[in-house]
Amino acid sequence: MRAMDAEEPIAAEAGGADGMESASGSVGGEGGGRGGRSGAGSGADPQVGADPRAGTDLRAAGLKAMREALPGVFPEGDDLDLRDGRLGEELVEIGLTSVWGALWAREGLSRRDRSLVTLGILIALGAETELRTHVRIARTNGLTEDEIAEVIYHATGYAGFPAATAARNAAREALAD
Repeated sequence: MRAMDAEEPIAAEAGGADGMESASGSVGGEGGGRGGRSGAGSGADPQVGADPRAGTDLRAAGLKAMREALPGVFPEGDDLDLRDGRLGEELVEIGLTSVWGALWAREGLSRRDRSLVTLGILIALGAETELRTHVRIARTNGLTEDEIAEVIYHATGYAGFPAATAARNAAREALAD
């Protein structure tokens, strides 16, 4: 079943950013502190980068993480088709496994902490489309509007005032929805 047009920001997010998370914590538990997974692999294992204790494939872990981060956006079922038949249609699937499955589903940082890190990175990159989606995800993960504003303020010292201004505008749009 098709979830949405890949040109929509959230679908683009799934391919290049993140999705589904719960306010209650990360897939597989809260996972506090450091550690939580073995390091590098040989590259031949399709599960490299995933928490070896997860016991699931990266696509399934990614779908779970995206659905939790963006409740109601992606229909249930393993047969979710994120492709649109156009140029670069696999980008969303790549993001689903490599970002949502291998990163957001990991233990070691809470979903809230991952949102803080992601917001800072997206501000520094000037990735406003992804930032709009991640502001919504950050709210799902328990960040308040005041905390999101503080991330933007803090970014002025490291990413610059223009990047922070653009981030503020993107966050305002996201929170107005």
